[in-house]
Amino acid sequence: MAQAKKKKTASSAIQKLIVVGILAALLIFAYYHVANVRRETEVEEDIPVTAVQEVLLRNLDKNYPPSPKEVVKYYSELTKCLYNEDCSDEEIEQLAKRALQIYDDELAANQEWNRYITDLKSEIATKKSQEYAIMSYSLSASTDVKYFTKDSYECASLYCIYNIRNGAVPGSVEELFILRKDEAGHWRILGWDLTQDDSNDTSEVMLFNE
Repeated sequence: MAQAKKKKTASSAIQKLIVVGILAALLIFAYYHVANVRRETEVEEDIPVTAVQEVLLRNLDKNYPPSPKEVVKYYSELTKCLYNEDCSDEEIEQLAKRALQIYDDELAANQEWNRYITDLKSEIATKKSQEYAIMSYSLSASTDVKYFTKDSYECASLYCIYNIRNGAVPGSVEELFILRKDEAGHWRILGWDLTQDDSNDTSEVMLFNE
């Protein structure tokens, strides 16, 4: 009887050791799993996002700029990337396609892709050789955006001033943007134009509109 009780006690002790061993193994596994995830996250966070990547990461299907001012702001960021960053041919094409996405259909239809992208790359190469860059830009205040109706379309106009550098020579240009709302309620760029003479021997800041 006593011997049976000892066997039962020993068996119980062994079962407890097995359970403790399993729990310890699970805790060790969980610890290393969490540590590895944390290290991977830290590595990902340490990878800097370039200005080009940041602009291209925006999903226009889900996060389209909500106002005329925000559309021109996004467009200006695209343009800054083309002038200021060392873009690959692939990145130039991606940025150009993003510009087409915020164009009004009428404007986009005038851009034959092969000619459009060839001229764009040529223009960028010329500007790079001239050490041309956009230093900053400023948009009209929201209260200064003009809204009007033309041919049954809702339209808007606003100004954007670009502070630029042509080599060592600073300057600025002012552009008047015209936007039109599409059937989905999105504001899209219909066109733009310079609003002042080029007093600093600088060329027009916009690349996309041929």
